[in-house]
Amino acid sequence: MKSSPYCQHMRFRNYQIRPAVITIIFLMVFAHFWISVTNSLRTQRNEISISLKDISVNRSFRIAVIGDMHTREDRAALSKLRDLLDKIKESDPDLVLFLGDYTSNPRFIDDLTAHRRDVVDVLASIRHYPSVFVLGNYENWSEPEKWRKEFLNSDLEILENETQIIETKSGIICIRGLGDSFTNRFTYADYPLGCEGLPRITITHDPAGAFHSEMEGLVIAGHTHCGQVSLPLIGAIWVPSIAPRNATCGLYQDENITLYVTSGVGTSILPIRYGAQSQWDFINLTYSSD
Repeated sequence: MKSSPYCQHMRFRNYQIRPAVITIIFLMVFAHFWISVTNSLRTQRNEISISLKDISVNRSFRIAVIGDMHTREDRAALSKLRDLLDKIKESDPDLVLFLGDYTSNPRFIDDLTAHRRDVVDVLASIRHYPSVFVLGNYENWSEPEKWRKEFLNSDLEILENETQIIETKSGIICIRGLGDSFTNRFTYADYPLGCEGLPRITITHDPAGAFHSEMEGLVIAGHTHCGQVSLPLIGAIWVPSIAPRNATCGLYQDENITLYVTSGVGTSILPIRYGAQSQWDFINLTYSSD
């Protein structure tokens, strides 16, 4: 049976509407993705509270945590890092903890010696606040001893598999800085006797180090970027760590450790973030005997 002119007209209209609907849906999805990526790349302050039970300590600390800056080799990137540190100083923390990956991929740095010096020079603007640094995989892939020397020359506390007792305006605290597990520079080192009865924090780059069999207490790490691209329902597409997947972003606790993994500031491989906000963290840390 031959269809009526009306039916033919409706089919023709449907053929016209369908591409328009598909185009609108595509544009909406693209706009959502673009807005999300743009917002995720804007570094925000993330404030959290962590409470720990310790029968020997009743004390609180305000701690700024910064990881994975991935600073490029240009003046604009250095200026952006300086602005970030100014914001952190405005928050007036008791302690500032830096978790590594201060440089972008060293393979794309033309003058690594100058870049290393420039980055550490900017980081040194924080020295008036008690601060501690560990190296990340990008520093360990670009002559880590030279990075360490640059930090020491700027009177910055750089730790690798060692502990330092730090005096802050809220009291003395033991900071243990352990090497990066991702680049096989992690060696477990126990707290020294001088840390007995004091609050303790372990910092390291890759959270995989937090799962050493002898690890206890609070550990703060970075490296993962919270996956950098994390899709709804699916989660992070890829995380460069052998730490348990549920311990690679945010707060994780088990019977031995309390682990906090920051999403970090910069990006690596691809200059995008989706579902993984660029951020530095302001941790209100409380030790209580209750």
